[in-house]
Amino acid sequence: MSRKSGTDFARLMTFSPDEASGNYAFLYRDLPQLPADSQEVRLLWLNPGSFDDDIVSSLVKGDLDSNDYEALSYTWEESGHSGPLGAEWESETEWEDVDDSDDPQVEEVVSGSDNQAGSVQGETSTSGAQTPDQPSNEKQITVNGFTIGVKPNLEIALRHLRYENRTRTLWIDYLCINQGNIADRNAQVRRMDSIYMKASQVIIWLGLPTEDSGRGLEEIYALTANIHLSKLYSAERSQNRLLDRIKPVVHLLSRSWFQRVWVVQEVALAKQATVQIGSRTAPWDWFVKAARVVQEHMLCCADTIHPFIDDRGGDYFLSYRGCWASILALDIGTRDNPALHMALRLFYNRLATDPRDKVYGLLGLLKPSERLVLPDYALSPLEVYEETASKIMELSKDLSILMDIDELAGDVDVPSWCPDWTTNSVGGVELYDFYNAAGDSTTSVQRCSAHTLKIQGLIFDTVTRVDADAYDDTIESELWEAYLRLRSWESFAKIPSDGESTYPAGGSRSMAFWQTVLMGLDADRTRQLQHSDLDHYKTWRAWLENYAQKGPTHRKAFLETGSRNPNIRKHNQLLKQYPAARWFFLTDDGYMGMGPVEMEQEDVVCVLAGAKTPFILRAIDERCEVCQLDQCCYRLKGFAYVHGIMNGETVAGIKRQEEVWNELCLR
Repeated sequence: MSRKSGTDFARLMTFSPDEASGNYAFLYRDLPQLPADSQEVRLLWLNPGSFDDDIVSSLVKGDLDSNDYEALSYTWEESGHSGPLGAEWESETEWEDVDDSDDPQVEEVVSGSDNQAGSVQGETSTSGAQTPDQPSNEKQITVNGFTIGVKPNLEIALRHLRYENRTRTLWIDYLCINQGNIADRNAQVRRMDSIYMKASQVIIWLGLPTEDSGRGLEEIYALTANIHLSKLYSAERSQNRLLDRIKPVVHLLSRSWFQRVWVVQEVALAKQATVQIGSRTAPWDWFVKAARVVQEHMLCCADTIHPFIDDRGGDYFLSYRGCWASILALDIGTRDNPALHMALRLFYNRLATDPRDKVYGLLGLLKPSERLVLPDYALSPLEVYEETASKIMELSKDLSILMDIDELAGDVDVPSWCPDWTTNSVGGVELYDFYNAAGDSTTSVQRCSAHTLKIQGLIFDTVTRVDADAYDDTIESELWEAYLRLRSWESFAKIPSDGESTYPAGGSRSMAFWQTVLMGLDADRTRQLQHSDLDHYKTWRAWLENYAQKGPTHRKAFLETGSRNPNIRKHNQLLKQYPAARWFFLTDDGYMGMGPVEMEQEDVVCVLAGAKTPFILRAIDERCEVCQLDQCCYRLKGFAYVHGIMNGETVAGIKRQEEVWNELCLR
């Protein structure tokens, strides 16, 4: 590409003003078309100027292998911060305004200005391949001699990125992809991994500074020293002083950039990445190192920090841990080349305006052999999700993706066997490999119509009772509600006081109940239960009964004392999760299980060939269009733990009786 000045190139690219409408397709009309199988892209030449000058730029054709350029990673809009969960924290400590220019650890950008007028309002997380709406709050820039509108966050980023005395070459998705042309959009999105991989650096634009963003960077830099959190925060002996250290980090890491799905590959593939806030920069490596330190020291230092955190401050502390977990996931995505299903799980809570980008935005992380689908914006979100889910199961012979089925209503009306990744919710795949319900059987999956999946399975039993009692929202605490629910389970599971009645799979019902409540795993969810774990359960159960005997005014103090015991704390946390995630149930033959919250009486327990857990299915009372049979169609409700069939017992029974797997259709 011959390098002309931006002004000269703009003179060559002239169009009549009446073409300046729609999605700015006129910008690309007279530029050479980009072959779909080439390394050619469009690049933006950002003309030099002072901070307040109009922004003038040119789109030119470039080659990824021969041009030096920087890629921008950003969101359409960025805002200032608020407290976690929308809450504002009022500190006892009065901070003086910090002049970030005095921060010795934060670099000055070569160009730019400190003329910054606060943050842009409105926070929206979007995809790098999404065509934005054209709202009234757009800012004007000049591209190829025409004035066009861009989002305020991009306009202010360009002001800070612009050099005063020389042209800067950038790749920016909104301008360098013809968003109105599906063929161009498909081709450019398919090569976005190369675009970010071959950029000289990726600039992570986080928006304008706030009053505490400089302090946030200081705290992040302090964490890179790899010292214990208890030592780092040793001087902060009150909640407010501790949170005055934590808040700026939470505010900084809560910016919308960290929630966006496209940034995952943009950062993971970068040769070098630099974070920019206003006119100041810091290396992305700071954030990664700090995340690793927090992960390493959080558990061992938690007992030093927890005594100063009450329920109000707990929101911030949880946000602090969650923000670093998000950074750590980005670090893992950089190193591990995950399979598509694991990438979808690892970044399930990342946001995208276009639902298709929940899949497409992660493909650049994968090895070419793992890219089971290709970006195609001619397909609907439903078609993309069905194709993705079915190919994962068909090609990997792995049904763990069914663990992600969630009854939460998302933005895409998917069949029951297909995850809706817009719900930002995942199931229990981390538990999947602890079990082996289908033994050594092999998965057989066939997508036999647009919304129907044919699969082999065995109907094991019918659900006869589900603990679906709803407790009053005004109940005093989550733990008290969980205690009442546990008592309810014990009652309708008919656990005798002497614990001697027999369970269908062998052993006593009381032993089966204990193992069912814990879903066969220790409280840390790291291994299968051992007999020695029964003592931990009994200790906790006795403590819980003592807790229940206390009056409401004394329970809080009793809980604080008990929570110092790791065994009691872990069991409490586990039990509190169940009302929203798992329900206890019984089957016709007397088996006990934990299943999805949407399950009902008359649902069936099914072992699918090749699956490691049973699943709850609901019969569809209509003739199957595929098999032309009356009783082969089901809707999948979610995975289940059923004590006594988690280690291949059902499959062993099939072999002994020479039965065969049934063909089932999931819709």
